Amino acid sequence: MSEGTRPGPGWQLIHDRGMRLALGLAIVVAIPMAVLFYFQFRSLNDIEKTSAVVLRQLSSDTADSLTETVEAYLKRPYLNVLLRVPQARIEPLDLAWIDPIMNEGLQESPFVTSFFVWTERGPHANQWLAYDRTSGSVPGTGPEQRFRNDTVFGAKLLPRLHQLVTQRRAIVAFTEEINGRNYYVQAQLRFESFARERMTSVVAIAVDAERLRHEFIPALLRDRMANVQQPVGFPSLEAAVLAEDGSRIFASNPARADDMPVDERSFAVIFFDKELLAFAAPYEQQREIWGLRTGYGPHAIAEIVSASTRPQMALMFVLAVAMALGVFLVAGAAAREVRVAELKSNFVASVSHDLKTPLALIQLFAETLELGRVRTPERAQEYYRIINGESKKLTRLIENILDFSRMEAGLRPYRMEPADVGELVAKVLARMETQFSQGNFTVHTEIAPGLPRVMADEGATEQAIENLLANAIKYSGDARQIEVRARQAGGHLEVSVTDHGIGISRREQARIFRKFYRVQRELGGGPQGTGLGLAIVDHTMRGHGGYVRVASEPHQGSTFTLYFPIPGENAFEPTFAAPAIDDAGRGSDEAARQAS
Repeated sequence: MSEGTRPGPGWQLIHDRGMRLALGLAIVVAIPMAVLFYFQFRSLNDIEKTSAVVLRQLSSDTADSLTETVEAYLKRPYLNVLLRVPQARIEPLDLAWIDPIMNEGLQESPFVTSFFVWTERGPHANQWLAYDRTSGSVPGTGPEQRFRNDTVFGAKLLPRLHQLVTQRRAIVAFTEEINGRNYYVQAQLRFESFARERMTSVVAIAVDAERLRHEFIPALLRDRMANVQQPVGFPSLEAAVLAEDGSRIFASNPARADDMPVDERSFAVIFFDKELLAFAAPYEQQREIWGLRTGYGPHAIAEIVSASTRPQMALMFVLAVAMALGVFLVAGAAAREVRVAELKSNFVASVSHDLKTPLALIQLFAETLELGRVRTPERAQEYYRIINGESKKLTRLIENILDFSRMEAGLRPYRMEPADVGELVAKVLARMETQFSQGNFTVHTEIAPGLPRVMADEGATEQAIENLLANAIKYSGDARQIEVRARQAGGHLEVSVTDHGIGISRREQARIFRKFYRVQRELGGGPQGTGLGLAIVDHTMRGHGGYVRVASEPHQGSTFTLYFPIPGENAFEPTFAAPAIDDAGRGSDEAARQAS
C-alpha cells in the first residue's frame, strides 16, 4: 500500500478488534440502562405526583375531621341535656328526673362549669338552681340537696335573660363576666305561649372561657392528633387552632412558629348546631370565630415531595456515573484482553518461527558435516560455530519460555484481609444461581451464624468455592441435589460442598488435585474440562495456610471441604488425624506420586 493510501487512525480504530468489542459492549450495556433510567425517572415523577395528592388529601381530611370533632364536642350539652329536659319537667321542677340527665351531661362534657334551671312555677319558683361538679359530693344526699340556689350567677344571668326575651328566640347565647372570669352562657328559653312574650322557665349552661381555651380544646385536639395516621417518609402532619385575635390556642408542635398551612377551616365557638345560628340571639352579631390550620411544618407540599425523591435522583445519578465508568473500565479491560489474546497468538507464532529457524540451521549444518561435504577445515569450523551459536540462541529462547511459564504458574501474591467466609459463600451461590436453575439443581445451604472472620483473599476464596460447586454440577450425574455448609470446627472454619453424583474411587482421590487430571466415568469417558479446577483450589488453600480434603465413594457422591485457619488459634491441623492414601481423604503429593 502506498503512502497516500495508508489508512488513517480512524480506520485503524474501526478495524481494531479490541476497540470494536469495547464499543459493542458499551452499546449493549448503555442502551438498556438508558431505557431503565428513563422509566425510573418517570416513575419517580409519578411518585411525586401521587405523594402530593396523598399529602393534600390527608391534610384536608384531617382539617375536616378536627373541625367536626370540636363542633360535636361543643354541642354535646345542648343535645344531651338542654334538649332532653322538656318544659313539662321544669314547670314545676322534677328534680329527681332532671338529676341523672345533668350528672351524665357533666361526665360527657367536662368543659361545662355548671348547668342551671329556673322556673316561675312550683315550690322552687324564682330560684336560680345550679348543678355542678360539687353536686352530690356528700354521700346520702338526694336530688333536692344536689341542686343549690346560686344567687351569684342568678343575679347576673337572670336579668340578662329577661332582657333577651324581647328577641323572641328559643336559644340565647352570650358572654358574661362573673367573679372576675369570663363565661360562655347558653340558655334554652321556655315561653308561656307560641308568641314568646313571657318567659316561664330556663335550662342553661355556663362554660369557663379561659379553661375551654387553654385546657379542654387543646386536650381534645391532642388526643385526636395522636390517632392521625402520619405519612411514612414525610414530615408529620401538624395542626394549630388560632383565636380571632391571632393568639394560638393549640399547636401539635408548639416549638414551631413558621408553619405553612395547607388547609384552613373556621368554626364558631357555639354550643349548639351551627345550622341554628339564625334562630339564636345574639350570636349572629357576637359569635367568636376560631381558625384551624393543618400543614407539614414550614415547607410546601411540592417542596416536601421533591425532597423525598431527591436522594433517589442523586443515587440514580451516582449509579449512572458509576455504571458509565464501569462500562468504560470493563470495555477497556475487554479491549486489552483481546489485544493480549492477539499478542499471545502472535507470541506463539513468533516462538514457533524462532524455534524452527535455529533448529533448521542446526539440522542443515549437522547433516552437511555428517555427509562429509565440507572440503576444508576452516569451513567445518565455521559450521561448528554456526551450530554452537544457534544452539545457544535456542537455549536462551527455551529459558525465556520457561521463565514465562514460571511466572504464569508461580506463587500467587494473595491479598490477605479479614473476610466473612459465610458472606463469600452466599455471594458465590447467588452468582451461580443461573447455572443451578439451568441444571434443575436444588442447593441446600447451612451457614452457621456468628462465624469468625478469617484472613483470606476474597477473590481467590470465591474462586475456590466456585470451582467446587462447578465440579459438583459437572459430576452429579442424574442427581440434582447439592449441599453447602459453613461452620466452625476446632481451630478451623470449614466450608464443604457435597454432591450425590458419580463419586471418586480411593485410588483416584490421590490424583484429582494434579493439574490437567480429570475423573473418568465408567462409560463414555469423563466430562469436558482442563482439569485445573481442583489444582487451583489446592494451590489457593495452601496459600491461605489451610488445606482441602475430599471424602467420596463411587456412585455415592463426594464431599470437598476447605479448612481455613482461624486467627489467634494454633490449631492449623485438622481435629482428626490426616488420612492415609487408602482412606477417603487426600494424601500428600509424594503419596499421590507413589499411588500413580
